[in-house]
Amino acid sequence: MRILSVNTHQPDRKYTPHFSSCVKIYNPKRVTNLDIFAKNMVRTTSGPFRQDYDWDNLMRYIFLNFEGESKVNISSLACADGSEPLSYALYLYDKTPKSYYGKFHITASDIDSEMIKVAKSGRINLSNADFENIGKYIKNPHKYFNNPDKPVKITNNVDNERYSYKIASDVHSLIQFKKSDILKEVKKINPDEYYVLNIKNVFPYLKENYINEVLETMAKKLKSGSIFVYGKYDLLVPNFKTRLFNLGFFEPKQGECFVQKI
Repeated sequence: MRILSVNTHQPDRKYTPHFSSCVKIYNPKRVTNLDIFAKNMVRTTSGPFRQDYDWDNLMRYIFLNFEGESKVNISSLACADGSEPLSYALYLYDKTPKSYYGKFHITASDIDSEMIKVAKSGRINLSNADFENIGKYIKNPHKYFNNPDKPVKITNNVDNERYSYKIASDVHSLIQFKKSDILKEVKKINPDEYYVLNIKNVFPYLKENYINEVLETMAKKLKSGSIFVYGKYDLLVPNFKTRLFNLGFFEPKQGECFVQKI
């Protein structure tokens, strides 16, 4: 989705976000499992290492925060084509010793069966802009993507000027994908385990009661010290950060799009 400057948000602006690799258009009337309020077409997007925050800053904080813990769940909900969990997996694989692979368990889910199929395929559509973003954090990103081919077909995908690449199997195998709804997954949180819960740039599409239930369930279920990662686009939801603070989260890094459970 388009990364918006927080101080330029207008409450009544039309929700037409755009980024790069995968841009899929939905008709909200045909989406039955989520409470999407957009009146016309909804354009959702996905791309690796999106620019909502400094990934070095986020990942270093995660590693420091959970130092000494034996298991941490990195759970990416509404993961689309898998770009977001892939960002975590790439950073983990490229920057940490193998002992970390067993410590950080990366799971990902999306309500769209087609997107989960694409995410599981081991191929991803990438643009030059995507490689530029990856290259900010991963040295020589092309070593993790090979066999360029025609784009993976995605229904109503409006970004076809891409190539698909095979993801290095050692990286892709770090992620477990499944079809599921956001609220359903939040309700499954194990309160005895630590989480990095990634739900990014999706809240503006959800009805008020659905947002409240997701946030309140997170607040009740997440173990103290767990981290919730959101996106700048989510700040379009009125009083989004204030709600999080009222639910028992605090902002460990001012200006970054993540909060931590007290």
